[in-house]
Amino acid sequence: MRKLFLTLSNLFLIYATAILIQTTNMDMGLAVIFILGLFFFILFYKYQTVIRLMSTYKKTTIIFTVLALLFVGALETLILTSANTDPKKVTGKIDTILVLGGGTKNNKPGAVLKERLDQALAYATKHPDVTFIVSGGLGFRKTTSEGIIMKNYLVDNGIEPNRIVIEEKATSTHENLLYAKEMIQPDANVLIVTSDFHLFRTKMIAKRVGIEAEGLGSPLRISSIPQAHVREYMAIIKSYFTDR
Repeated sequence: MRKLFLTLSNLFLIYATAILIQTTNMDMGLAVIFILGLFFFILFYKYQTVIRLMSTYKKTTIIFTVLALLFVGALETLILTSANTDPKKVTGKIDTILVLGGGTKNNKPGAVLKERLDQALAYATKHPDVTFIVSGGLGFRKTTSEGIIMKNYLVDNGIEPNRIVIEEKATSTHENLLYAKEMIQPDANVLIVTSDFHLFRTKMIAKRVGIEAEGLGSPLRISSIPQAHVREYMAIIKSYFTDR
């Protein structure tokens, strides 16, 4: 058991450090992974005390562990079952593609946002009549809104400017959908494009603000999956209670 605690500590801390060096971006998901690494190191370092406490509160320890695993398992199931990345599973005729912002760097789409835009472009290639709504506001210490950067990327990749409408006030998923709703034509069939892990929460919020839409996700790099999913667990909980 003690070796298991040390192994888990090393896995969490090494992963979090490697991602932080690569991205230079500390978000909530990465912070939680760091905390878990430190938590398991404390369990390793104070092993005898931990074992004594676990023996004293055996039933509580088992219940807490089972509930935590069930909680994570339920959220992961919701994320994975909604994570459609196959354009062939999008049914019916789509009139408008709504692409949600995902971060920029040096006035260009960041890695996550680029994947979303590329997925939208791939769909548009086979459906040349679709229009676009790109949604994203002005980020912290940014000089150009995400919406403008997204439009520029689409134009650079062959989409006519008059097919693109920009929403550039939103700073959250809830605002993305709330503000974009005002730009959707009546009776338009909408396809929301975002990251695969983000689709469950996006659809939940879209339904609340009154947008009926299908979803298409862009896949993440394997190395980014743990960080993104952990962050999304907390975002789902927050959105469930607040994004109405």
